[in-house]
Amino acid sequence: MRKNQQTLCYSAPAVTLGNNSSAKNFAYFTPWLFVFTLIWLAGYATIFPDPIGLAASHWPLIIVGVLGAFIGNATAIGGGIVFIPVLMFAYQVDPVSALKLTFVTQAVGMSSGASGWLRRGEVPLSLLQWTVPALIIGTMMSTFLIHPQPMLVKGLFGPIAFIAGLLTLITLDRKGGRTELPAKARIPIVLVSFIGGMITGWVAIGEGEIIAAFCMLAYGLNANRAIGLGVVLLSLNSLLLAFVHALYFGGVPWDMAAFTMLGVLWGGRLGPFLAQWISPRATKKGFAFIALLDGLMITLQASYMMYFR
Repeated sequence: MRKNQQTLCYSAPAVTLGNNSSAKNFAYFTPWLFVFTLIWLAGYATIFPDPIGLAASHWPLIIVGVLGAFIGNATAIGGGIVFIPVLMFAYQVDPVSALKLTFVTQAVGMSSGASGWLRRGEVPLSLLQWTVPALIIGTMMSTFLIHPQPMLVKGLFGPIAFIAGLLTLITLDRKGGRTELPAKARIPIVLVSFIGGMITGWVAIGEGEIIAAFCMLAYGLNANRAIGLGVVLLSLNSLLLAFVHALYFGGVPWDMAAFTMLGVLWGGRLGPFLAQWISPRATKKGFAFIALLDGLMITLQASYMMYFR
C-alpha cells in the first residue's frame, strides 16, 4: 500500500497533493518573508536619496519581479526570461546591465524558491555532487574567458529562450517514474551541467531548464524532482554570478534591482506553493509561450541590428 501511495504521489504530484489536505504542508507565508521585507524597507530608505520619487517611477518592477520569480521557480527556466526583455524594451536598459540586474535578482528569487522545493523534499540531493562543480566551471569560463558583451547577450538570449520554451512544451506531459538517476547518467549530467553553466553566464537562463528537461527526457526522472533540481542549480548559479558581477565587475543598476529583488522575494515561493494545489500544466504552457515569444522577438531584433545597422 505504501508503495502504491508513493507511485501515485510522484506520477500526479499536483493533483494528488491538491486533493489531500494532509499533504498541504508547505505554507506560503513565513516569518522570514516579513523579516526580510522589513530589512529591505530599512535598507531602501537609507541607501537611496529620494526613495519616494524612485518608487514612483520604478514600482512596476516589483510586479515584474513577482512574475519572473513565479516563472523561474515553477518551471526552472529562470526569471531572466521576464527580466531581460522587460528591462531592454520597457526601460531601455542595455543588455549587459540587464544581465547583471537579472543575476542579483535571481540570486534572491531562485533561492527563495529553492528553499521551497527543498522543504517539499522534491530535490534529488545526491545529484548535486555531480552537477554543482560542473556548473561552476562552466560559469567561470563564460564569465571570465568570454566576458558577456551586448551583442553576445542579445544574440544568444533569443535562441536559448526559444529552446527553453520548446523544452517546456516537450516535457509538459512527462511525469516520470524515477526518483533518482542511474549511475550511468553521471557523466552525461556533468557535461549538461557544464554547458548549462556556460550558457547561464552569458544570458542568465539555461541551467535550470536544460538540466530538468535532460533528466526527464533521457532518464525519466520525476518531473517535480527534475524541476526542483533545476531550480536549486539555477539558484546556486545565480548566487555565484551575483557575487562576481556585484563585487568584481560592478555596473549593477541597483536602483532598479531593489524593486525586482523585493518582487522575487515574495514571488519565489509561489511556484512550489501553488504546485500543491493545482496542476502546473496550464501554467507551464503559458510560460512556454512567453519564452517562445521572447526568444523570437529578441532574435529578430538582434538579427535586424546585425544586418541593417
